[in-house]
Amino acid sequence: MSRAIGAGILSLCFLTIPSIVSASSWYAGYDIGQMAVNDFKYIAGEVGYRFENNHALRLAVFNVALSERHLSSGEASVVKGDNVEGLWRGMDLYYEYPVTNNIFISPSIGYHEETYTHTVLGTSVGYSSPSVGFALSYLDIDNFGLKNLYWKFSLNFQYNFQDQEDEMLGDSIVSRDSFSFTPAMFIGYVFD
Repeated sequence: MSRAIGAGILSLCFLTIPSIVSASSWYAGYDIGQMAVNDFKYIAGEVGYRFENNHALRLAVFNVALSERHLSSGEASVVKGDNVEGLWRGMDLYYEYPVTNNIFISPSIGYHEETYTHTVLGTSVGYSSPSVGFALSYLDIDNFGLKNLYWKFSLNFQYNFQDQEDEMLGDSIVSRDSFSFTPAMFIGYVFD
């Protein structure tokens, strides 16, 4: 883990110290949004701790097999061409501040590794980078008459510190920007 990430995690911990005395609940969720567009291969989710003041500290973890269909789609626009699959591993630590009871803004720090493989040639390229960013989220708890069930829609914006140049894999081009945008849809449970 790089020094910048370690310093960021330490800073976020100091921000939460005043709230720890009035702790409220743990929660865990599954990122059904990322998993649905990637054929439910591997896992993506979050664990968090919400305080009585409605602030939260949460860790989002990604270990997702990226499908060829998703990578070349307009929503991902990472690959121009065919026969490329990927693997995305990473984590982001967020500190959620409430704007209203259901809307949150969350600064984040993280680290991500992505590997892209040509399915016919077997060649690969990879990227890794520490990152900073923020998320805008909408949270709804006690859904469908089930106590403690929650869903959260989150728009995640991220800046990757390592420059990432376009790479050729066969006839396909893999391109990654320093800035990225990832929507997420979590479904989970609050443990009171």
